[in-house]
Amino acid sequence: MEHKTLRAQTILYHNDLSSLKKSLESIYNAVKISKKHGGPIDFVDVYYGDASAEPLFNETTVAEWNSQFGDYLKLKYQFFGFNSGTSKGQNIMFKDCETDYFMAYNPDVILCPHYFLEMMKPFERESGVGMVEAKQSPLEHPKEFNVANGIEPWGAMACVIIPTHVYRELGGLDEQSFFLYCDDVDFSWRLRLNGYKVVYQSTAFVYHSKFVNNKGQVVPTNAEVYYSAEAALLMAHKWSNHKLLKKLKTIFETGSEQQQKALQEFNRRKAEGLLVKPLDSDHKIASFEGFGYSKNRY
Repeated sequence: MEHKTLRAQTILYHNDLSSLKKSLESIYNAVKISKKHGGPIDFVDVYYGDASAEPLFNETTVAEWNSQFGDYLKLKYQFFGFNSGTSKGQNIMFKDCETDYFMAYNPDVILCPHYFLEMMKPFERESGVGMVEAKQSPLEHPKEFNVANGIEPWGAMACVIIPTHVYRELGGLDEQSFFLYCDDVDFSWRLRLNGYKVVYQSTAFVYHSKFVNNKGQVVPTNAEVYYSAEAALLMAHKWSNHKLLKKLKTIFETGSEQQQKALQEFNRRKAEGLLVKPLDSDHKIASFEGFGYSKNRY
């Protein structure tokens, strides 16, 4: 595959600098390996968008990291001054993106050495690929995918690569609807609605730490519980699942504090005309499985 340019974007929110540096080191190493083996990626622009209450970086630290990693990376940092959430933050940073490809990732992920070599293969292998998702470790997402070609119903944006023109064509993530959760599911479904493929590249590993209980279950924060409940209502509305929306409303009316607040916010948006126009009325794309968004392998 011929040389391609790539920008990697991530949203910061009160992150530990040592964790960010470990992630950056892994990107640096993956670019180095790609270049060594003649891969399409030999340099990456890394863009940090900081949604923290106070800046995590100063000019000195940015300069030091650029000096340390400058052979294969160029770091850019922007302090937003407000909590943007993922969708709005990614869209803000993307506005001046001019690279061939765009990588959205969580700031704490650790890339495997052959990450770029593997992640770019689907774009070379077949046409119409709109997004490639890496495999997360130690907890892989259980959603189904085609083991022959990796095609899947949606991709988790903990670490993905997207052609820049495709992201721009779709207008980016839906920041009007989704603050934190389900922006990736929605974007994946819109990709497919516009004729693009979402591919799971199981040979490209990234380490993504999770907090789990003694049963191996992920432990969400109160904020995560709230925003996932809010997103569930908005997904059911946007993707024309009126039956599920009615069911969720009934559950949330007497549910947890976070669920009740999410329902109140949904009703406020509806009353003020802030809900987006529903899509996929004939249900060709959206796949709701219970309260999830795809069939799972396990």
